[in-house]
This record gives sequence, C-alpha cells and structure tokens, in this order.
Amino acid sequence: MGLAQLTKGKGFKQLMAKLYGFGAAIVIVGALFKIQHWEGAGIMLTVGLFTEAVIFFFSAFEPPHEEVDWSLVYPELAGMHEPGADRKR
Repeated sequence: MGLAQLTKGKGFKQLMAKLYGFGAAIVIVGALFKIQHWEGAGIMLTVGLFTEAVIFFFSAFEPPHEEVDWSLVYPELAGMHEPGADRKR
C-alpha cells in the first residue's frame, strides 16, 4: 500500500481531522500558559508546534480537493458566471 492509497482512505482523513484539533488545542493552551507566565508553557508550545509540523507534512500528501460541478444537480446555476447573468431575472 503506497502513500497515495493511504492518504485517500477514510481513516486517514478522520485521523488528520483529530490531529489538527489536537495540535491546535495544545498550541492555544501553551500560548495561554506563556502569556500568563505559568510553568509548562515551553513544553506545551514545543509539543503543539511539533504536532502541527507533522500534520502539515502529512497534509502535503493529501489529494487536492476536487471542485464539484453543482450545475449538474442544480441546472439553474449553469451560466451564473457569464457576464450579464444577473440581468436575466
């Protein structure tokens, strides 16, 4: 199983969503500790930023988001980006 196959899986996407939240939460709490000059701020910021760096590394391998053609579902949306489309009504 290659990296491309791994990143397309539902489990990978769920894991990444959880990791984004986990890393951001640690960074935010670490920043609060730093602002308040509480102990443990340095390690929290280090762990949080390291987690975010790992997340961004793996997110670089995610396939690009494919834009959906909504005019196939809602035909009335077809041609909305043409000049003068708003004057048709």
